[in-house]
Amino acid sequence: MVINTILINIAKEYLAFSQEKNKYDQIRFINETGMEKVRINFNKGNPSIIPEANLQSKKDRYYFKETMALLPNEFFISPFDLNIENKKVEKPLKPMIRFAVPIFNNANKKQGIVILNYLGEQLIEPMEKRDSLSPGNLMLINSDGYWLHGPDKDLEWGFMFENKKNYKFSLKFPKSWEIIQSSDVCQFSNTKGLFTSTTVYPLKEELKSNSNKISSTNPKNIKADKYYWKVISHVPAHRLQLENRGLLTKLLFLSILLFLLAAIPSWVIARLMTKRKQLQLKLYHSANYDKLTNLPNRGMFINRLEQAVKESKRYQRKFALFFIDLDGFKSVNDTLGHDAGDKLLIQVSERLIKSARESDTIARLGGDEFTIIFPTIISSEHAKTGALKIIKTLSSPFDIDGEEVQIGASIGVSIYPDNGKDMETLIKKADDAMYLAKKEGKNDYRLSTA
Repeated sequence: MVINTILINIAKEYLAFSQEKNKYDQIRFINETGMEKVRINFNKGNPSIIPEANLQSKKDRYYFKETMALLPNEFFISPFDLNIENKKVEKPLKPMIRFAVPIFNNANKKQGIVILNYLGEQLIEPMEKRDSLSPGNLMLINSDGYWLHGPDKDLEWGFMFENKKNYKFSLKFPKSWEIIQSSDVCQFSNTKGLFTSTTVYPLKEELKSNSNKISSTNPKNIKADKYYWKVISHVPAHRLQLENRGLLTKLLFLSILLFLLAAIPSWVIARLMTKRKQLQLKLYHSANYDKLTNLPNRGMFINRLEQAVKESKRYQRKFALFFIDLDGFKSVNDTLGHDAGDKLLIQVSERLIKSARESDTIARLGGDEFTIIFPTIISSEHAKTGALKIIKTLSSPFDIDGEEVQIGASIGVSIYPDNGKDMETLIKKADDAMYLAKKEGKNDYRLSTA
């Protein structure tokens, strides 16, 4: 009878706490056997005490096992996942972060745990509101590469469902994910668009659980500094052509800053601001990109080519360098005007992007000259195939303001290390081969001689 009275009083206190805070979906006391003894459900703003008959056993849940393993003055925080009721993911989906502490009696004997389920929607909703203000898709990605929030609801929380294990940002954008993982703060552009990313460490230094680790649903232990979220804004390539790059960059970082200030709980913001105040967001300077086509310009091309030479030397692999000069471009300028010529160059860049791989670097050197770094080829046959594909792509008619325009492309190809082992030689060889292709009939390619 005394025990029941104690539980009733605990339930009343938890109820009052829930009504005051309005941020916890559940507040529970679970005894040492894993059985819920007190449970408060938030009920969308109408908290209530759950009858004893409806309480459940949680002995097999990872958060109960991990918290029961803790010592006094330690506490547990779960990964950001979905709520599970009766061994099934609750519908509609309910994002959740769980905070728990073990409870001890006067004899220092463990009596169970107290656990609070933080409503994860309070993190997600500010992002959804800012999606309309951001020129890109604002996303929250966990450290395993899964969407916690993204532009497609069907792709979110893939790790919680057996049939969605491959629904990952890291699988859809593998090259981009490698870059994002390599830095806490980054911005870069590739054929998939413009990516801006910053990192949040919810557990770092402030929180402590078993051996300073948290539990994952695998189950496995993860160190606090390895558990992070990535806040990512992605502007698809086609939208970049409609935006001013300088203004766009400012808006992207502003939208992420607003999200951090509004969405992350105060205990995260305090640590984040004090630890990261010395960091300044590094932006790609607009000089690295051609203003008309949004392709990398000559400066960035040289940097990428230098990197390609270094990596190919290190790993003893081949790559090809394409120099492309448009055939018939001058006549378009002369007959239809320079505006039409600019529109043609934009369409040419779009076709080159579509015909290339994500790992290729396409750059505009100036005028109607383009170049492509074609990494990791096995033989010259791969380069020939790529050149023929580009010629076929650019030979199809273009529609410029209702006028059908026909052009071609002369392509020169040099291959590392067959045609040279340094950047200057490879550039000259590709350039010479391109002029040879133009001299011998145009709209064709030539491989450089060894």
